[in-house]
Parts: sequence; structure tokens; C-alpha cells
Amino acid sequence: MVKKSLSILFIILFIVSLSYGQENKTFPTTKEEIESQYEANAKKATINGTYIPKDLDDALGRLESLSSEESLNKFKMADENGIDRKLHFGLGTWMIVNWYFYEGSRFEHYLRDMGLLHPDDMADFMIICLHRKLNGEDLNTEELINSYNKARKIEMEKKKEKEKAKSNFINDSK
Repeated sequence: MVKKSLSILFIILFIVSLSYGQENKTFPTTKEEIESQYEANAKKATINGTYIPKDLDDALGRLESLSSEESLNKFKMADENGIDRKLHFGLGTWMIVNWYFYEGSRFEHYLRDMGLLHPDDMADFMIICLHRKLNGEDLNTEELINSYNKARKIEMEKKKEKEKAKSNFINDSK
């Protein structure tokens, strides 16, 4: 009987704890609501309890403070070529999600103002910048941003060519 009562109490406490921190909000669906949320997020120092860096130095410092010395040393010793691809789905995804690169945040806005337009590029940029900082190298942010934008432009051109070829094929087969 006591076990059953404790089990029921535990279940009730679990359900209450799940709902306690939840805000009763709906997701924005219209363009105006999305823009309004973006504008609001761009001014916030925290979103849903997560600190949002204000600039590059703040973000790099935050990444360092959240990482163990052992992890930072391993990261520092890795070759820069390909480190962004290796860590994109780990550290990169963490930044995209927690720093609201898709939904908008003050740090996403900061990176956008620097010239980075895609969340994946923002995450990869941060990985390379952290690697360079740990190794005492110049960050060369402008050059790095230009390389991401050039690669993104080439990718978009290839996508357009593919769509054009697909459209031509469909029209030719009619």
C-alpha cells in the first residue's frame, strides 16, 4: 500500500514538475509574428533561461568557460582543416539551438551584421574562431566570413542549375 501511494505521489510530482516551467505560448505563424519575435529576441540577454552572448569575444569566452580544460586542449591540438565539419553536429548544433541562430537572438543578429547569413555558417565560423583563439592565431574574421559566403553562393548557383535542369526535363517530356 505504501509503495503504491509513493508511486502515485511520484507520478503526480513528476507531471507537476514538467508543467511548472512551461510557458503557455503559441508559436508565431504569421510573418508579422515571426518578425516581432525576432526583434524581441535580438534584445534579450537570455532566452528561456539560456545566456546569449553579445559579441564574438563574449561567445568565445562563454564556449571556453563551458568546456573542460581537457576538451579545449584536444580541440586546440586538432588540425583546423575540417574541424568545423567534425564538430558541426555536436558543438555546432549546440550553438545553433542554444543561441537561437534560426529563431533570432542578439548574437545571431551580431553575426548577421558581420555578414554571416546562414545558421550553419555561423556555427562553423564560431568553431574555427575558437580554434584560432586557442592557438593564439589571428581570427581573420573578414576573410573567414567571405569564404563562407562564397561557398554558400556557389551552393545556391548549383541548386538553381539543378532546378533549371529538372524543370527543362519536365517541360521536354510533355
